[in-house]
Amino acid sequence: MLAMCTPIVLPFGMAESFFFDPTLMVMSVTTLGYLVVVGLSRRFSPFLKKRVFFWLAALCGSFGTLFMALLAQGYFGTMVEVPYFFASVVLSFGNALLLIMWGELWSTLATGRVGRFLTVSYAFAFVLFFAIDALPLLASSVCAALLPSISALILANARHEPRRKPASVRFDMEPISIGKVFAALVLVSIAYGISQPILLTSAPYPEIGLRSFLLAGVGIGALALNLLVAQPPVESLSLHRPIVPALACGLLLMVLLPTDLIFVGGGLVIIAIYSLDMLVMLVSSDVAFRARIPVALIFGLAIFAARLGTLLGTVAYRALSGSFLLTPELPHQTLLVCVGIAVLVGTLLFTGADLRKLYRSGTATVVKNESIAKKCRKAAEICDLTSRELEVLTLLVNGRSVPYICEELCIAQGTAKHHVSNIYRKMGVGDRQSLLDVIGRGNLGRGAL
Repeated sequence: MLAMCTPIVLPFGMAESFFFDPTLMVMSVTTLGYLVVVGLSRRFSPFLKKRVFFWLAALCGSFGTLFMALLAQGYFGTMVEVPYFFASVVLSFGNALLLIMWGELWSTLATGRVGRFLTVSYAFAFVLFFAIDALPLLASSVCAALLPSISALILANARHEPRRKPASVRFDMEPISIGKVFAALVLVSIAYGISQPILLTSAPYPEIGLRSFLLAGVGIGALALNLLVAQPPVESLSLHRPIVPALACGLLLMVLLPTDLIFVGGGLVIIAIYSLDMLVMLVSSDVAFRARIPVALIFGLAIFAARLGTLLGTVAYRALSGSFLLTPELPHQTLLVCVGIAVLVGTLLFTGADLRKLYRSGTATVVKNESIAKKCRKAAEICDLTSRELEVLTLLVNGRSVPYICEELCIAQGTAKHHVSNIYRKMGVGDRQSLLDVIGRGNLGRGAL
């Protein structure tokens, strides 16, 4: 956020002296950084198991950020194109490696609250963003450069959190086209990439960007609060819900509202794209766990698709605005096309029903030669459930509701919901029917996809 949405790292003051567009260059290199780390994952993943990658992510992220900031602020003169490109490559590699390592951790955490933690961290990021952006430019640069190292340190300490075992349940997920999933990611991100240059050129900069971020921060905070209060058993469904409505409404408001209020539409668009980011991070790490695919592979490719869409959208609009097609109506016409893209994605390409397929276990023949209690004990042993979670699992499989479980075990409703979400996560399912299918057929211990 600090690198791409403030003048801390981007050389706005000396951009004309570059023989390339520094903003598009940074976006391109950052996008390619995920492909590089995905390629390295074929040999070195999981990165979390090797201490050297913590140092590499921290040093590359911090050094790249600080060097780019000093270059952008003119501390090394005006001939900075080559060193700036080199620093952006270093930063992009460190950024991609660090985020993918976080994905590896999220995939293995033995708690159903990963989505809540992720959303709260995004809300806290807005607080840090405004706090650091308010500092003098040099102080902001130093603080921004410290963030990757601090993140790597927190990640290293989080390695000792309780982990769920590798997927031990056979998952025959309902058919879903991977091409549709990636097309949806790219198209939604294209709409976002198109909207940003329109937003920033429609009103005074940087006030319009800061107002949009303030509104988005409040919205993400409200989403985090909703997850903390509702405690849904599968948090990805709650993250998916606001994406298309917020994106479509935000784009429409950017067309309809006067210039001094256009930040409202911009804020909604940011809420949508950050919710998409969190959804991608959570779902891709869950699917990697269930399918026993390296997290770096599926997580990295999903993030790459989203970043690629943003880059393509930005490039496309800049090309349009620099051509003979440029008219006073072009921004509004382009935004309306983006509204159509958002609706198309939400109704045809990737719906809530498609998301549920990723968490639903296929049906199979039920094994009848074992009692339900024995099947539950077997599942608890294989999936490393606690004794309390085994009690909750047994009641769930016998058709008991959450209020009944609360009364039977003398626990609060929030505690019961927490146990249910932990059971779903450890077993890799997303609803009670899938849980019943897994327990009923009694074939735990087999491979995943």
